[in-house]
Amino acid sequence: AVMVKLVPVLLVSSAFVQMMTIETQLPQVVQQAIEKQDKDVKATLITLEVKDKEGVRIVILKEGKQTVEVVPKKADGTFDFAGLQVRLRDVKKANPEVFKIDLAPDADVSYNDIVHVMDEARRSRDTNTRFPIFDKIKNQQVETEYMFPEVTFANTMEG
Repeated sequence: AVMVKLVPVLLVSSAFVQMMTIETQLPQVVQQAIEKQDKDVKATLITLEVKDKEGVRIVILKEGKQTVEVVPKKADGTFDFAGLQVRLRDVKKANPEVFKIDLAPDADVSYNDIVHVMDEARRSRDTNTRFPIFDKIKNQQVETEYMFPEVTFANTMEG
């Protein structure tokens, strides 16, 4: 009797749990770099931990070594998005092969702030700043304005 009631409840509730993806049109060379990074188990991992109290922690795991940088919130309590953009540009310059990041926001961070962090990570706001990438089809180095267009939520399955 319990199973008869439980199954419909589970079926109905599963319809409300969905993963959302935002599709963006990326240059083919960037898409290939993302696919290569997905297959490489030793690839550099970059995680943005968005903390409501302290700001954004940039955690980089490269060749078994972890480094952490914090972009603190401004004095008025808002996130320093301009400061985050500058730090992410530096991280991208140091890791030009990385196009994918994990995003781990705290539960109390607003949706607008999360989207703003994703926007800052996606591409450089400075139109003069471009990042090198090797195009295998053309067999040459090309440049792109994209920094981290592939964003994955690292903590979506937490309770």
